[in-house]
Amino acid sequence: MFTKRHLIALVVLAAFIGIFALLKLRVRKENNNGITIGILQTASHPALDAVREGFMQEIKNDLPDVEFVVQNAQGNINNAHAIAQSFHANDHINAIFAIATPALQATASIEKQKPIVFAAVTDPKALHLELQNSNITGVSDMINVPNTITMLKELVPTAKTVALIYNNAEINSATLAKSMKKELEAQGLQAIDFGVTSEADILPAVTTALSKADALLAPTDNTVASTIELIAKQALAAKKPLLVSDNLLVAKGALAARGVDYKAIGQQAAQQMSAILKDGKKPYELPIGYAISGRIFINKQTLENLNLHIPASLEDQVTFI
Repeated sequence: MFTKRHLIALVVLAAFIGIFALLKLRVRKENNNGITIGILQTASHPALDAVREGFMQEIKNDLPDVEFVVQNAQGNINNAHAIAQSFHANDHINAIFAIATPALQATASIEKQKPIVFAAVTDPKALHLELQNSNITGVSDMINVPNTITMLKELVPTAKTVALIYNNAEINSATLAKSMKKELEAQGLQAIDFGVTSEADILPAVTTALSKADALLAPTDNTVASTIELIAKQALAAKKPLLVSDNLLVAKGALAARGVDYKAIGQQAAQQMSAILKDGKKPYELPIGYAISGRIFINKQTLENLNLHIPASLEDQVTFI
């Protein structure tokens, strides 16, 4: 039978549980200094996932008990703005990590106080953000364009015409494609633009490009990354080389890349965030960081299928996948 004594015991037990939970929460907050970072990722694909993983792993070296609120816009700009607004309104979020250009644009348009650190943004200046004395800093994933075009010429010496595949709605992609086109022409190659606006446009654009060009070249681009297996399959069937700007995409069938290490970019961004949250630096006191690209990543199977060979001039720079 349930008695008054049982009721008192339950009340006391509930009180102890509540006190224990409060103490645990207090200790937890004291251990991490109450720091929570909101992470807004533009979309899901290997490069941006690697940025996020590198960031989260690295920052825990300085702030072991930091907490994260991770949100993914799934490639939708409206989602990105909604997430950025929720981060802005959440008083428990102390800083925001924006992964890729759309995430940064959405966050910067809303958040003017909390620190914003970005990564995987090719040309921050092209976004016309106010970076001087602002709450924004981060790490660019701009590749070395002349080195990439030189690699293309040495790997595919017979190529005369190169098709650029990218989403012209992505500012970072359009900026890099423009630089690539200029460099291709400077090195004596003809460049043809094949800009798309969605994943649905990729197949017809690639089909036409393969009929008109000797090789395909893609800048860092979320749409290309999301459809890389389709593009690589079509290029291989046409016996045309596909070169990309993201090293991780080589494993998906592209011939080669001389891109950047996206996990390392995430780690660089984490060091900036740590300097802000732990050392008290202001974002504008930290210069924009730039990734280092040097190694050439080659898909060995694709190389063999295309009957291509590594020239002696590149042998010591190549990593096979």
